[in-house]
Amino acid sequence: MKSDFKQKIKSAFYKDFFLRTKNEIEDSDDQPNSVLTKIYTDILYDNGTISDYELVHFEKEISKNTNIKISGYSFSEEDLRLDLFITHYDSANEIKKIESKKILQLIDSAKNFYLQSTKKLYEKMNAKEDAFDISKSIFKNSKDISTVRIFVLTNCECDTTPKTIRESGIEFQNFLFDITRIYSSSLGGPESTNIRIDFSKFNQKVRCMLAHKTTDKISSYMAFIPGEVLYNIYRLFGQRLLNLNVRSFLQLGTKINKGIRETLLNEPGRFFSYNNGIVVVVDSIEIDHDKEGSFITSATGFQIVNGGQTAATLFRTKKQDNANLDKVVVPAKITLVNKEDLKKVVPKISEFANTQNIVKKADFSSSHPFHISIKDLSNKIRTPEGQQWFYERMRGEYQMQKMKEKDLGKNKKSKYLETSPSNMKFTKEDLAKFINCWHYTDPHIACTGAQKGFVTFMKYLNDKKFHEKIDDVFFEKYCAISILFNRTSKIIKDNDEISGYRSQVLNYTISLISYHTSRKINFDLIWADQELSHQFKSLINKWSYKVYETIQKTAKGKNVSEWSKNEECWEDLMDKNFSFTETPPEFTNVKKVAGKPIKVAKELFSPEDMDNIKKCKNLSTRDWEKMIAWAQDSDEFHFIQLQIATSLWMQSLTNWKKQPSPKQAKSALKMIDKAEEAEII
Repeated sequence: MKSDFKQKIKSAFYKDFFLRTKNEIEDSDDQPNSVLTKIYTDILYDNGTISDYELVHFEKEISKNTNIKISGYSFSEEDLRLDLFITHYDSANEIKKIESKKILQLIDSAKNFYLQSTKKLYEKMNAKEDAFDISKSIFKNSKDISTVRIFVLTNCECDTTPKTIRESGIEFQNFLFDITRIYSSSLGGPESTNIRIDFSKFNQKVRCMLAHKTTDKISSYMAFIPGEVLYNIYRLFGQRLLNLNVRSFLQLGTKINKGIRETLLNEPGRFFSYNNGIVVVVDSIEIDHDKEGSFITSATGFQIVNGGQTAATLFRTKKQDNANLDKVVVPAKITLVNKEDLKKVVPKISEFANTQNIVKKADFSSSHPFHISIKDLSNKIRTPEGQQWFYERMRGEYQMQKMKEKDLGKNKKSKYLETSPSNMKFTKEDLAKFINCWHYTDPHIACTGAQKGFVTFMKYLNDKKFHEKIDDVFFEKYCAISILFNRTSKIIKDNDEISGYRSQVLNYTISLISYHTSRKINFDLIWADQELSHQFKSLINKWSYKVYETIQKTAKGKNVSEWSKNEECWEDLMDKNFSFTETPPEFTNVKKVAGKPIKVAKELFSPEDMDNIKKCKNLSTRDWEKMIAWAQDSDEFHFIQLQIATSLWMQSLTNWKKQPSPKQAKSALKMIDKAEEAEII
């Protein structure tokens, strides 16, 4: 009975997660498969299963029985680690079963993309297609890639567990994340550590000895890991081993890495003497003994909390330089910690073990004071029309809030969408991208991916290199920049001549506008209207296409996606001439744009707008109060109209220090006219 009850509880959680995911997909203008891919890959990134990702859609039938398809990929030319994602979305309103046969077909489609890419598939593709670069990179690196991980992502349910297969000398590790598996993965977040290592599968034993045991069940072992064993552990699990080590997010290219590499190549026998080794935590460990002493047979929750650079460099040196690791032994301090104590113990182990700049996990999390401040601002600030921008400090908050306030009446729609529609939501990663592109004008950083861009911004923040004042003005400004991003993205998407690299073009276009206007466009105007002028949209359309053409030309045959992550790409773009014909009203605060002096008429409103504003300001505070009280008892007015009227009543109390926007005045005028007809005012 108890197991049945537990299963019912689990099913309820799966269903809730399924509906939240479905809501998020239906809220988006993007293709359902793309949205589902992003939701799932975000979760897999958060729990360390993958180290990064790019979303693409490529599908091609090359023969009657051979289909090629991918929904995204992750590839590091340094680690030579390739992940391919393929997504299956079912639009049903309840969780459906998917057959094992279908899962195997999806795996074959992604596998075929890899195999065909090794045979110059890119030569049969349009060079402007998003998948062109990764297909070309696969061909270029095919001799060095030994393992490909294929992830099937679906909102259906399936009991199958795909097997690892070998074909054409490649090991294809296949993974299925259906609705139940992805839900389980989402629970752990960045603290999820479920890696189990069976050391008995390796040719060499990992010798160890108990070094220290405390009364609170924390034990420490000194271990001696053969280089070949650590190489294979990293090959199998990659950056997932560094889940609790924030430093793993940062670029690995320091002098220490070069020193490690030189030792591995020139003095492998002295590696144990020269290197500090690695610090590991586990939540269980099994030890066996033979005539030579103790050795580790298995460990679960295996995480490298210090020394991630050692493991990564050892892996790369063997891969790229064919280093012989037979004489290499890596010292390792392995600490056994109860899973529930990880959050408390690991930061201290990492902090005291690390002789470099100390980086704490909390400094990179949603609980940072900066994100809490932004969340507080989003809870209190309303737009001129009474709506509310939602800052998603923690993943899934928006969908949970929306479902909580769901109206199960006639339309079965969430009332929350009236106050905070999905286009008025942004995440902490979005905000980091806005700041990287607008404040720092570093589009190349934004192009490294949402997660790496977020960590880069947090590093600026923690190093006290970000000096904007966090207040109402800041929040309204970045909501306006979110509008700028959203509208620019739509303009790029609607332009048929821009057939690829849309996310890169978006980042570069925003930074270009910031650079050429010295970051001083009129955000108040965008905030007041919650929209861009048609002149500004026209300029964006023209500039974004030029950006698209330019980044391809300056790449000079290189991988465009990789080129866009390079600062030289941005420097080349800044040297180009950008012009415009009509001056957008958003440029009222700007003296020069693209080096050209501009003059914008101060009067931005039409005669009709001015008449509406004047009529609002002519009403006394008492008239506003009477009209609002009457409107609240009437069924004629939408709550947003009431919100606007209330906002204008508050402005009247300050003697109109801030005058109504044209949109506010136009909305309020309908209520004023009806109130006059009813002789209320």
